Amino acid sequence: MKKMNEKIELGVSLYSLTSEFVTEKMGLEDCLRAVAEMGFKGIEIVAAQTVPEYPNPSDKWLFEFRDLLAKYDLKPVCYSAYIDNGLRPDRDLNHDEIVQFTYNDMLYAKKAGFSMIRTQHSISPQILEEMVPACEKLDIMLTIEMHHPHHPRVEVWEKYIELMNKYEHLGVVPDFSIFQRKPHRLLVERLVRAGFREDKLNSVLEYHEKGIPCENAIGELSLNAEEAQFTRDLYEKFNPTPLDDLKTLIPITPYIHGKFYILDNGEFDPCIPYDKILPMIQDLGYKGYIAAEYEGHHFDMSVDARQQLRYYASIFNKYIN
Repeated sequence: MKKMNEKIELGVSLYSLTSEFVTEKMGLEDCLRAVAEMGFKGIEIVAAQTVPEYPNPSDKWLFEFRDLLAKYDLKPVCYSAYIDNGLRPDRDLNHDEIVQFTYNDMLYAKKAGFSMIRTQHSISPQILEEMVPACEKLDIMLTIEMHHPHHPRVEVWEKYIELMNKYEHLGVVPDFSIFQRKPHRLLVERLVRAGFREDKLNSVLEYHEKGIPCENAIGELSLNAEEAQFTRDLYEKFNPTPLDDLKTLIPITPYIHGKFYILDNGEFDPCIPYDKILPMIQDLGYKGYIAAEYEGHHFDMSVDARQQLRYYASIFNKYIN
C-alpha cells in the first residue's frame, strides 16, 4: 500500500479556482487564503498554470511559495507537472529530453516542499522505470494520473501498474472521471445551446441510463446527423470503468483526484457515484489525500467555484470519518 498519510484527508487542487485565477479576480495568495479558510489542508498546484516561468521556475518563487503555505498552515501534497511535447516547433520531445524534463520537475517540486509529482501518460513505461533511481535519490513519488477514458485494462496501463507494484516510489493517481456514468448539467445545457433538441436529448439520456444500445437510440428517436454524432460521443464517453477496479488501483495509489463538474447541493453528485466510491476506498484501506478538483469552469466560468468546493467538502465529510 502506497500510504502517504495516516488517514483519508480532504485536499484541494488549486486548478479548482481556475476561473478566479486566470481572470485575475484572485491571485495565488488569495487562492491559498480562500481554501485555508474553507478548511482544506493538502494543496495541489498545476505547475503550468500556477508557476511563473514554468517549466523553469526560479528558486526565489519556489521558496516564496513555501512561505505562503506556511503562512496559511497548508501542506504541499502534489506538484502536477506537464510534459509539453510542443516545446519545439519542428518535432516532439525525444527520450532524453523527456527524462530531463521529468527530472527537472522533480527537483523543482522538492524545492517547493512537495513529496510527490503527478505527470501524465505522455511518459512511457520505459522512461517511468528509468526515473526510479532519481525518485529514490530525491525521495519523491512519481505518479501518473489515470483519467477517463483510461482504465487498468488499457495495454499501456497494464505496464504502468506492473511497475507501480514493483517500485515503492511509483504510483497512480486515479481521477474519479473514470467512474462518471452520465453527463453533468453544464454539458447538457451546452448541447442544447449547440442545437440538440431538448426533448430528444432527454430521451437519449433515458436510453443511455437504461442501457439501450446507442444505434437503437439514434434510429428510434429519429435524430438528425449532428444529434446522432453527439449521441455516439455521449455513449462512448460515459461508459464508466467498474468500481471493482479500485481493488487493483488502491494498493498503488498515494493520492486521488476527486473530480466533479457541478454540484447543486452538498448531498450527492448525480454523475459520479461518490456514495459508493468513498466508502469503498475507505474499506480498501486507502490512506492519503483526496483532492477536490472542480472542473465546471470548462463549461461555465460564472459558477462560484468556492461554493462548489464547499459542497464537495460536505459530501466528503458525509462518507469519510
